[in-house]
Amino acid sequence: MEEFPATVIKTRALLTMRDYVVDELFEYENRYAMYPVKGSGADAVRTVTWILKEPKVVGVAIVRDVAREMEERNAQDGMLVGGLRFTPAAKKSARTARVELIEGTYASFDIFQHKLVSPHSIVSADEIQLVLGHYGIEMNQLPRILRDDPAAKALGAKPGQVVRIERDSATSGIVYYYRLVVDSS
Repeated sequence: MEEFPATVIKTRALLTMRDYVVDELFEYENRYAMYPVKGSGADAVRTVTWILKEPKVVGVAIVRDVAREMEERNAQDGMLVGGLRFTPAAKKSARTARVELIEGTYASFDIFQHKLVSPHSIVSADEIQLVLGHYGIEMNQLPRILRDDPAAKALGAKPGQVVRIERDSATSGIVYYYRLVVDSS
């Protein structure tokens, strides 16, 4: 049985935690590639995931290559794992191309398994409308959570989405808090 690098195993676990199904792993000269899918039928969300074999500085050219493969495979999202650091141009290009950039040294454990971390989840559009209607507020009036927050990163939350945080209260039982995901810049 072939041993895979830790980054491949960690990335597969991250995708599984986000409810993606990863069936295949392809090995190329300089990277591994996975094509996970979440859901089925017309609602399926496809992702192109590249894991670099050697940690290096990632420029805009590699991000464009991922975006090109996303187009070829009709994928809605992309993920590039294993960069030592990402150039500013690569970060900007990744934002517009919907490619998530993950440094090769990201956490190798599920933060939601820790007893001090409350359960977080991305909220559906129907639930958002219910909350906004109940409180009589607009989306931009919700408290914010940065996209770079460890919990938001683990969920793969994107700016504009809303995250629900469930906390246990001694007096009220389970209490829900809603946070609007925003960019850090």
